[in-house]
Amino acid sequence: MSTFLSLAAALLYLSASYQVARALWQGLALKTAQVIAVGSLAAVFHGLVLAPQLHSPQGLDLSLFRVLSLLAWLVAVLTLLLSMARPVISLGALAFPLAALSALASQFFVIDYHPIAHLSRVDEAHILLSILAYGLFFLAAAMAAILHYQNHRLKQRRPLPMGRVIPPLQTLELLLFDVLLAAWGLLTLAMVIGLSVATNLHAQHLLHKTVFSIAAWLLFGTLLAGRHRGGWRGPRAVQLTLIGFALLIVGFFGSKAVLELVLHVN
Repeated sequence: MSTFLSLAAALLYLSASYQVARALWQGLALKTAQVIAVGSLAAVFHGLVLAPQLHSPQGLDLSLFRVLSLLAWLVAVLTLLLSMARPVISLGALAFPLAALSALASQFFVIDYHPIAHLSRVDEAHILLSILAYGLFFLAAAMAAILHYQNHRLKQRRPLPMGRVIPPLQTLELLLFDVLLAAWGLLTLAMVIGLSVATNLHAQHLLHKTVFSIAAWLLFGTLLAGRHRGGWRGPRAVQLTLIGFALLIVGFFGSKAVLELVLHVN
């Protein structure tokens, strides 16, 4: 049953993303309600599979593909919810394929991982805040990528129709900084909690993750301060957002991949 649901979720995600990508590429009108309906059904199927994968009989399974699937599911859900209030369904062109691939990877690639039998409330708060922050940062990175794409189209004198698939550039840029501020606040809380309970960063295999997280935190903090004091925007905001997101991905998923797939440590 779980295999069927994973495949169904992946196909529905890909169907929704194809509709969005086609509208973006060709500048066509998009049936947003239809995309949201298809994406929502995919998220429901994905969630039904993901819940028992995370909460195994042995404990909480936070292996690489499980966490990636959780993050991708959260990003898909946030994209759908945000699209109900703002014309930002274009984010699905990036969010939905990631969710499709992660749902399949979590189902078909099993890592030798020892689930966590007992997790303190502090650790739970750290994990929850981190995943939420990463999800929002992904949306910010997706917005930055779409801003870059739209600017590229403008330079070619082929702008996308505003309001159909994406909002006006200024509106999208304002939303980008709102999302960045929320994500940065969550990341700050997650880091404070995580560092307060960490006893030995090297022994707990947290050193690389911590270094990259601090670097990303500083970069995003600088970007937000620059926006507030100097009105930073445009290509600078796009580049710094993408660099900061890359630091987070390398720091967390890169380190986790090396530990679990190469060194077989968890």
